[in-house]
Amino acid sequence: MPITPEELKKLRKSFSLTQREAAESVRVERQTWISWERDSDKATHRKIPEGLLELFFIKHHVSYKSLDNKVYIVYY
Repeated sequence: MPITPEELKKLRKSFSLTQREAAESVRVERQTWISWERDSDKATHRKIPEGLLELFFIKHHVSYKSLDNKVYIVYY
C-alpha cells in the first residue's frame, strides 16, 4: 500500500501535526518520520511500513481504501 512522500507530508500537515507529533503517534523517532517524507530519489529516503501507515490512519481517523496496491484516502 504505497504512499508518496508528498502525500504523507500533505496528510500530516492537514492534521496540523509536526513531524515529531506524527512520529510519536506511530511510536517512531522523528528522524524516521523525516526519512519517510524525504524525496524518494534521495538515498536516505525510506518507505513507511504498511502497518505503521495503517496505524497512523486509524489514530487520526482517516478513511482509506487500498486498490491495486495503492492507497486512496476517502473524503466525505
